[in-house]
Amino acid sequence: MPILFDMLVNRKITLVDPASWEDRNDAFFLERYRERKKLKTILAICFTNKLETFHHWKVFAGYPGGVCIRFNADILMACFDHVPGIRHGLVTYRLIRDLKRNAPTEDELPFLKRKQYADEAEFRILYENEKKKFKEKRFALDLRSIERITLGPWIPNSVCKTVKEVIRSIPECSSMEIIHTGIVESSSWKNIAISLA
Repeated sequence: MPILFDMLVNRKITLVDPASWEDRNDAFFLERYRERKKLKTILAICFTNKLETFHHWKVFAGYPGGVCIRFNADILMACFDHVPGIRHGLVTYRLIRDLKRNAPTEDELPFLKRKQYADEAEFRILYENEKKKFKEKRFALDLRSIERITLGPWIPNSVCKTVKEVIRSIPECSSMEIIHTGIVESSSWKNIAISLA
């Protein structure tokens, strides 16, 4: 949740060094790309194009303070329109045997992952720099790009209420849509079973 509040208060979005990523294969491809392009820096931020799933919560926000931020892609990408060194695109998922038969190009490396990750339906924004080394870099964020904030399933209701109040007290966030996911406990879902004759 600190990342969310940093975004809202400072109106910044942060791209980070992939070296810290859990998927070492993915980090290796990006590092190989950086070396081949003779870059000092490659940073990234990743998004999903899929709707909320339990898998996403458990893998990407499986701790009590997890949140999901839904962005308007056009407004978000406009934040990077005039930033040198920005690349973006959808990730392609392939099997090792397919890559052995049809090797990827150098430019495909940052947008390529193993087929086992296909459920992510990932979109990436990359920042490349040939001259300076950065571990992270912050970019201006238009808050209008945030369409909705979904608070994680393991956040207690009382905490959700407080978080909503705090977010809505931030300038330009008073009318932001903020919900508490019902993915692990939904009264609407339970009511289906209750309503059975």
